[in-house]
Amino acid sequence: MKIKLKIFLLFFFITFLLLGGFAVYVSYFTRDSLRTKFFHRLEENARIVGKHTLENDEYLSQLYYEVRRDYLRQLSEGNDYILRIEKNATDIKDKPNLALPEDFYARTLAKGTAEYMNKDTAYLAVFFVDSLHSKDLMVISSGRDDYGLAEQDFLDRALISGGIIAILVVALVAFVFSNSIIRPISLLDKEIKKISIASLSLRLRKRNEAKDEISSLIDSFNDMIGRLEIAVKSQRSFLGNASHSFRTPLTIIKGEAQLALKDCNANDEAYQPLTKILEEVDRMILIVNNLLTLAKTGMNENKRIQEVIRIDELLFRVINSERSVEPDKNIELDFDDIPEDSASLEVFGNPNLLYIALSNIVSNAFKYGNDRMVSIKLMVREGHVVVQISDQGIGIPSGEQEFIYDSFYRASNVGSTYGNGLGLLLAKNIIDVHQGEMYITSEEGFGTTVTVKLPTHGQTF
Repeated sequence: MKIKLKIFLLFFFITFLLLGGFAVYVSYFTRDSLRTKFFHRLEENARIVGKHTLENDEYLSQLYYEVRRDYLRQLSEGNDYILRIEKNATDIKDKPNLALPEDFYARTLAKGTAEYMNKDTAYLAVFFVDSLHSKDLMVISSGRDDYGLAEQDFLDRALISGGIIAILVVALVAFVFSNSIIRPISLLDKEIKKISIASLSLRLRKRNEAKDEISSLIDSFNDMIGRLEIAVKSQRSFLGNASHSFRTPLTIIKGEAQLALKDCNANDEAYQPLTKILEEVDRMILIVNNLLTLAKTGMNENKRIQEVIRIDELLFRVINSERSVEPDKNIELDFDDIPEDSASLEVFGNPNLLYIALSNIVSNAFKYGNDRMVSIKLMVREGHVVVQISDQGIGIPSGEQEFIYDSFYRASNVGSTYGNGLGLLLAKNIIDVHQGEMYITSEEGFGTTVTVKLPTHGQTF
């Protein structure tokens, strides 16, 4: 989820909860206030009825009740019930047929008043002590607050419609708010994407002179790019000088040793030292070449040398190169899982670098494979060309597998097998430059499998 969407949703939901909470608060307390006022009016009605009953010792006429209820207002669909109760009674025997709980009458006798709400109909009872007669009096008034209900309904509809409008406004404000926050970062992202290894002289521009976090981020990024530019220039200078400074003396030493060997035979005292010198010079030349290639991986010059490559053809080149050194090498090729469309085997990249990467992996498989079968399987999976190279050799100890990509690291079980500890690191860096993946599974004594995944041509590179 993008940060812009996160900010939008966060702002929207916080405001939505605040507005929703406020609407519920207003609706609840308005309903409670209207209900309380209505119960007060019912109580006033009940006391008037009780007072007149006590004073006149008779029920008022129907006309009186109608006039009284019209005077008190908003007591529609209700009635008044007058009950005579024995002195000091704790319960009532003859109860009217009303939808009231069992403890309603007991509460009225104990507290003097009681109220109850059954759906939209309210009931309120008042107990009167009648000193003039043998029985006391209880008046129960009921009614439906049409005015209050209409007012509550109007308020709820106003809150809902206003809430919908507020939500739309909040959504618009949240969108503008998230845009205003993310816009500077989006502009920075566009400018950062213009900077590559070949254009480290570019710098991010400030949109204004405000001393805020964005400005501080721009300054920090520009400082980092400045330091990186110096480092890359130093690396380029080193590579240019190292190619001559390292290779030239090694080539001279190798040439002189070869000339000296021509004048010697195997029985001469100098033959073995000269042979050893040639072996070590070859080893040094290999190390220097690997180090220079490792340093150049990812350089812009290598990215310029890109073309469409058929991985199957590249593998055949690697295999032919290995067999030119040792024709008897045992290789099993498994191309059964490749599609008929040869275009699906095409990747886009630097052919020389990819050749070095695959060659290093295949060479390691033969070198540490105990002269057993090396299997190379090619397949296509989900937009990627997958190459699996498996041997049945010495494997890598489980405790050392985390170090296999460290410079000059060699496993403890390689013995005297020649190597410099740079092959897998160089292969991994090359695959990473091509936006691929490389992972290794190994079991000591049973062999190693190296899997390489490269995006097919047409994927982003």
